[in-house]
Amino acid sequence: MADGEFETFEIDGAELRIPSGQLNDRLRGRLKDQGYEHFERDLARAHLRPGDRVLDCGSGAGLVAIVAARIVGAENVTTVEANPEMHDALRRNLRRNAGEGLRLIKGAVVPDDYAGDSVTLNLRGAFWAASLGETKGKGMRPVEVAAKRFGRLLAKREATVLTMDIEGAEAALLLAPLPASIRLVIVELHPNLYGEDTRDKILASLTAQGFRDLEARRTEEVYAFGRGD
Repeated sequence: MADGEFETFEIDGAELRIPSGQLNDRLRGRLKDQGYEHFERDLARAHLRPGDRVLDCGSGAGLVAIVAARIVGAENVTTVEANPEMHDALRRNLRRNAGEGLRLIKGAVVPDDYAGDSVTLNLRGAFWAASLGETKGKGMRPVEVAAKRFGRLLAKREATVLTMDIEGAEAALLLAPLPASIRLVIVELHPNLYGEDTRDKILASLTAQGFRDLEARRTEEVYAFGRGD
């Protein structure tokens, strides 16, 4: 349903209102046919459990965070979103579908050794195309957003689960060891942005840390890795 300024979609019983200017035809189609974040939602439902504390990096419209909140409780979910043009709509989506306890952090997740308090985010059309990596392209609009250091977020939120869809920026984060407290990682990788060799290094790094691939069959680059049980 559209009211000109916003469009409304219902997925898994969640009502998402998204600014029309943050949509394109492909994203609109994925939202209408329930395909948006389909793999991440399925993996969250399959592998999250009560007692988990979730750090969700790259919230987008908030759907994965909402699904997680239904399983572990809103107070146990923190979601991070860099795109400032989505923050107001995202906050309303989270409140409408998950209550007041779910925490939203505004900014982009960066490595702990990142120098500076802000980082350039490149916006391009639909909200799911915002990226820290690409600097050129038709319609690219750079904006400065707060830099949120990965290790500090994990420690402060006492996370045990990491969900991540940050359009290529995961390569700078997942090649370093994760804290021992992290038992589950659900991530979309983007080898189209950094190459298959880097993708394979990320997978090898997780394996070396004791994670195992929980879903060997896939049609997209969305993974669930677990360890410790």
